[in-house]
Amino acid sequence: MTNDMTTGKPLKTILFFLIPMLIGGIFQQFYNITDTLIVGHVVGSRALAAVGASASTSFFLLSVVTGLTNAFAIVISQYFGAKDEKMVRKTTASAVYICVLSALALCLIGLFFSRPLMKLLQTPEDILDDAALYIQICMVFSAGQVVYNGAASILRAVGDSKTPLYFLILSTVLNVALDLLFVIVFDMAVRGVAVATVIAQILSAVLCVIYMIRRFPIFRLKRSDWKLDLPNLLEILKIGSSMSLQSILLSVGDMTINAVINSYGTNVIAAYTAGLRVQQFASLSSFNLAQAFAVYAGQNLGARKFSRIRHGMRQATFLCLGITLLSTVIVFLFGDNITRCFISSSDPYLEEIVIYSRGFLRTTSLFYPFLGLIWLYNNALRGMGDIVVPFLSSMIELTVKVGLSLLFSFWFGYLGVWWANPIAWALGLVPSLIRYYRRRWMALADRFAPIDPDTAE
Repeated sequence: MTNDMTTGKPLKTILFFLIPMLIGGIFQQFYNITDTLIVGHVVGSRALAAVGASASTSFFLLSVVTGLTNAFAIVISQYFGAKDEKMVRKTTASAVYICVLSALALCLIGLFFSRPLMKLLQTPEDILDDAALYIQICMVFSAGQVVYNGAASILRAVGDSKTPLYFLILSTVLNVALDLLFVIVFDMAVRGVAVATVIAQILSAVLCVIYMIRRFPIFRLKRSDWKLDLPNLLEILKIGSSMSLQSILLSVGDMTINAVINSYGTNVIAAYTAGLRVQQFASLSSFNLAQAFAVYAGQNLGARKFSRIRHGMRQATFLCLGITLLSTVIVFLFGDNITRCFISSSDPYLEEIVIYSRGFLRTTSLFYPFLGLIWLYNNALRGMGDIVVPFLSSMIELTVKVGLSLLFSFWFGYLGVWWANPIAWALGLVPSLIRYYRRRWMALADRFAPIDPDTAE
């Protein structure tokens, strides 16, 4: 069922759309941390470090595709808000072409560049083989993740956040079951969690696409829809390439930080890996709020309802501040206990890793409100098709992140690295706030005709 977000009370509309996304985000995090939990408990902290050391590289390789699939939601939500079903279908066809080519490119990169990338990042020799293997398996069989992400973005663009949730739950349950089977029963260690991940992703993607086509008439493409629409394709690529580039550059920053962290040994790597997982859970609500608001803003821009966008943003900002401050309190109170969940209680390095992770979590959690707001305002601007200022915001974030991680590590050791990301979030937020409150984004609606002259602005 599609969902028109251009009517109704803004906060209620956003929350009803957000709740399935938030539940899905929780399952996504369970999906992501299953590998970490199982290898940490069953195989040991070395395997945990191997999976963690590969995280930034995997993110780097998927950044281009993630930007493109996120662009599907932006473009389709605007056409859906403008009630242009023909362009919704043509954009969906363009999305299919992009997904196929992207999956093929990732497969080739995974085959030939996994190990060189891990060596470039100074991954310790005792985890190099496992880290490279994990990335290689995930990238060669990345079609499942690419297709699922694309289908989920398309469905959310038309206001359906429930269908992606159902298939994400299925994928998560299957991933957990296969992880346990391959790691505990078949003793496949890191190889096992990688194989489990790709099997679950592929099955979820196939079933999601089949269901989407059968359930939603708007996605039953006609022969004429498959004819390549170059302006439409370029529109997606324009937005997607900007988002991809900034994701790539930010992931380069993460890889730089990983390289610095790697120089401090396997225990610090394991602590950083566990700390990042805790942070992902803590920031889950604010991240999904930002994703939900992007669709809300896109649909209302297409309908030329500017005051509704501003009203929704005010309410979303207060909601974001509330949930991020709550997350900060939870991390301070329970961070150590959560970290211990990722490592076997019999691991001889457990307490040392917890101490390292505590410093990371308490430092970064103080800045969670800035992280939530930079996501919210950048996603709002992107949802309306404004890609320049979010890109500038990301470049500021990247420069500060990389510069401070190198500088502070020289002065303060690994403790200095913990401060690089938080300060980058705060400074990167500034241009996005300026851009939004100057309201120049309203001009982006000029290409859409008013649906109802009495309600459009």
